[in-house]
Amino acid sequence: MYHGRIPRFSPSFSPAEAFVSARTLLQKPDDVATVAEFEATFARFIGAKHAVMTPSARYAFYLLLQAMGIQAGDEVIIPGLTYFAIPSMAAATGIKPVFADVGLRTHVLDPAAFEAAITPKTKAVVPTHLYGTPCDMDAINAIAKKHGIQVIEDCAQSTGARYKGKRAGNLGDASYYTFGLTKNITTLSGAMITTNDDGIAASVRAAMNATTHGPMERAAKEAVTGLAMMFATHPMLYPWTLHQAIVLGNKLGKDPLHERFGEAEVRYDGVPTSFAKARPRAVQAAVGMKQIERIEALNGARIRNGRALDEALANVGGIVTPEYPLGAEPIYMSFVVHHPKRDALMAALRRRGVDTTTGYMSDCSDHPLFPEFRRPQPNAATIIRDQLHLPVHPRMDAKDTTHIAEAVRQAVREVG
Repeated sequence: MYHGRIPRFSPSFSPAEAFVSARTLLQKPDDVATVAEFEATFARFIGAKHAVMTPSARYAFYLLLQAMGIQAGDEVIIPGLTYFAIPSMAAATGIKPVFADVGLRTHVLDPAAFEAAITPKTKAVVPTHLYGTPCDMDAINAIAKKHGIQVIEDCAQSTGARYKGKRAGNLGDASYYTFGLTKNITTLSGAMITTNDDGIAASVRAAMNATTHGPMERAAKEAVTGLAMMFATHPMLYPWTLHQAIVLGNKLGKDPLHERFGEAEVRYDGVPTSFAKARPRAVQAAVGMKQIERIEALNGARIRNGRALDEALANVGGIVTPEYPLGAEPIYMSFVVHHPKRDALMAALRRRGVDTTTGYMSDCSDHPLFPEFRRPQPNAATIIRDQLHLPVHPRMDAKDTTHIAEAVRQAVREVG
C-alpha cells in the first residue's frame, strides 16, 4: 500500500533477478546455453514453435521484414497510434508505412481501417496489441488471408495477454516483444521474436548469429538501474524518495522519469550499425528465466488492478474509459483514460499523489518525422491529445486502486 503516493510504474525487477544477474555477469556472461534455454522457455510460454532473442523490438521488426521477403517499394500497414521506431524502421529500408486508424476506446488496430488501407503493394500488417490489449485477431487474420497479407504481431506491451484463450504472439505469422525495465517483464534490455514458420525462424537466427556482443557495461548498468527503481518505487520508500524528485521536477517543468526512460524521436537513414553489435547476453536470458517464473503472478496483479479501475471509473462523467475487443483478455500494461482537459487533469491527480503520464506513443499518421507518409487518422489524433495513463502496476493493492478512483473523481470535478 502506497498511502496515497502512487508511482506511475514499478519494475518487475526483484532481488532474485538482481542476484542472478550479478552471478551470471561474474560467472558466464556470454553463455549461449542460457540464451537458448530462455528462448525455448519463452516459446513454450507463448505456445509458439520458435523463439529467437534480439537486441530490440525495432531490430526484431527489421529482421522479420527481411525474413518475410518484404522489400523496398512494398507497403506495410501500421496503426496510426504506435511507437515512432516501427514506421521509422520500415522507412529506413525503403518500405512504405501505410497508417490505419485504431479504435477510439480500444486503442488497437481497427479491422475496417486496416482493410481500407490495403493496396496491391501491401505485403504485411502490424496489429499492435497496445497497452496490453489484444487486437481483434479473427477479423484481422481473415482480412489478411483474403488479400494474401502477412501478419506481424507487435507484442511489445502485451507479453502474456490472450485472445480467445490463445497467447498474443501466436496469432499471426510472426511476432516481436521487448523487455525493457518499464515493461511487464524485463530482461534489463533486449527483445524476442516468436514464430511457427521454420523459414522465418532460420532467417532470423542466421542474422542474429552474425551479430556481436556490445559493451558488458550496459548490462551491468541496466541491472543497477533496475535495482534502484525497485527500491525507489517500493511502497515504504516511494513517498520519501522518487515522489519528491517527481514533485520537484514538475515544479521545474520537467518529468524525470520520462527523461530517464524516454528517447528522442528520430528518423533512421538506414539500419543503425549498433543493432548488429548488441547480441543478447546470458545475463539478460538469466533474468528472463526468473521473470517467466513470476509472469502469471505479475500479470494477474495487473489484471486485478485494471478490472478494479474499469469498474470504479465506468460511470465517472467527463472521462472516457477503455474498451476491449470481443475475445481480448488484456493484461493492463497501461490503463488509459481520455479527458478533453488532459493536462489539467494530470496536474490535479499529481496534487493528490497519483503520478501519471501521457505515455510514449505518437500519432505517427500525422507526425513531422513522416511527412511523405502522412495519412491522418482521427481516432489516433484524439487519443494522443486526450489520453492519460493511470497507475496499474503489480505493487498496487485494493486500497491504492480505491485511492486512484477517488482522486480521479475529485480531479474531474476540479477541472470541469
